[in-house]
Amino acid sequence: MSGASPKTSQWWEDRLVADYREYRWRLLMEPMCQRMEKWKAGELTTEEMDRAFEECYRHITELRHILNQRTDRAALLIQVLDREWFEEWVKQHTPPPGAPVVYPEK
Repeated sequence: MSGASPKTSQWWEDRLVADYREYRWRLLMEPMCQRMEKWKAGELTTEEMDRAFEECYRHITELRHILNQRTDRAALLIQVLDREWFEEWVKQHTPPPGAPVVYPEK
């Protein structure tokens, strides 16, 4: 994260993107680690692992499309594309004045 003050919208956006990155990587890698252990124990075939890697790769590509944006754009994309996660996250991270928050249409 940048050296911005915790009271700025830049800091808030940086935190949002960093926390989302961690959340999504854990969502992807924890099941892959479990699958690797099963493969190592002979419980999954190489073909099954190949399919698992392909699926994981598709999700990684999707995540990179979000995270490779400028931080301000990534923050907005996260709010729109993963609204449920964002609504939980924002309960613990009140946006400072001026932070770009996307409110759902009513």
